[in-house]
Amino acid sequence: MNKILLVLIIASGFLLIIYANSSIFNRRNILTIFQKTDHEHHHHGGGAGGGAHSEALLDHHNLGGAVGGKAAAVHFLGSRLNELKRVKYLPKENNATEYNIFIIYTKESQNVILKSKFELFLKSLLKYTTIPMHLHVITDEQSEGSAEELIREQIAHYRKVVFYTLYDVKDCAEKISDIVKSMLPLFNYKTGSYYSDALFLLSLGLHRIVDVNMKRAILIDCDVVFRSSVKELFDQFDHFGPEHLFGLAPELTPVYLHILYKYRAQNSHTLFGTPYYLNKTTTTTIGNSIGGFFSRTAKKTKHGYPGLNSGVVMLQLDRIRQSRLYEEIIKPDSVKNIVEKYSFKGHLGDQDFYTLMGFEFPGLIYRLDCVWNRQLCTWWRENGYGNVFDSYFYCEGPIKVYHGNCNTRIPE
Repeated sequence: MNKILLVLIIASGFLLIIYANSSIFNRRNILTIFQKTDHEHHHHGGGAGGGAHSEALLDHHNLGGAVGGKAAAVHFLGSRLNELKRVKYLPKENNATEYNIFIIYTKESQNVILKSKFELFLKSLLKYTTIPMHLHVITDEQSEGSAEELIREQIAHYRKVVFYTLYDVKDCAEKISDIVKSMLPLFNYKTGSYYSDALFLLSLGLHRIVDVNMKRAILIDCDVVFRSSVKELFDQFDHFGPEHLFGLAPELTPVYLHILYKYRAQNSHTLFGTPYYLNKTTTTTIGNSIGGFFSRTAKKTKHGYPGLNSGVVMLQLDRIRQSRLYEEIIKPDSVKNIVEKYSFKGHLGDQDFYTLMGFEFPGLIYRLDCVWNRQLCTWWRENGYGNVFDSYFYCEGPIKVYHGNCNTRIPE
């Protein structure tokens, strides 16, 4: 009897060991089981992905570097585990979300208010979101620690489903060196100026930097604050036509009225440089040859072209990769020709190029409504264009996204 009892005890021990090490109860899948509950909760708000995708993200075999530099990703698993998981970006088949949001966060020590801007951006993004997101941060060695700390804090506070990936800005710049070489001399004020850095042209070559399976993304400035769910912004992709590669909102200042003075003097009826809203009655002319008119009391219609603002840039990455036309447009000779055609002397980086491309090749850029990039900068009002500024600054409709450019304070 004692021998039988001993055998039973030993057998039970072996069974317990096998049971504890089975794939069903290993640590990775325990985390996934807990995580699935959070996914189900947030997906009622319109999220993408599911438990199987989350399981792949928790695989410790996937902890390698991401395309474009150092990488990390996090997902808040809830108070039961209170952990953050780090992995690289994976395509949708192995990922819980394809809501990819890019932001540039560099040179923190040289910008005393950058950290507070990024914190405000994160708070508004997470407060209003109804979807799981993948946040992609292009950063540098001196700034990445602070960026990661802020992301972790806000995820823990708002308890939302978020992944993130960090990219080394130097690695990113190398992948678009040809674009930078041809455009930087044409679209910056002077060497060492704010827009003279390669990072202000990154969006033009983002399709080279990110994973080849990523189909779409939105690049957003640090000084942007959300007043609605970012899902509504991603829904704008559904309005893209078959040829649209990018989506940008209008510039809401007369900066391009100023830049295009020589071209406009020779082309008095051009719409290039006119306000976003124009009306059909001739009341007050803007400049000597604007080709359009504005009245504060008359009904306004959207048909001017003031240029485009790159504070929010929607990118249909799969189409951009396949577009032979776009590859031709960004070649040095093409860029030089279009700059000379409009006597264009820019200083705003990628925004200048988008503005030129949008006028020369309007079918490539979807016109995002100004409510998705409501710029607040009033510099031009006090610097020579006070008589026409309000016609450019006007934006109709409930604001979804505020853009505090020129260090402007965001409305409460």
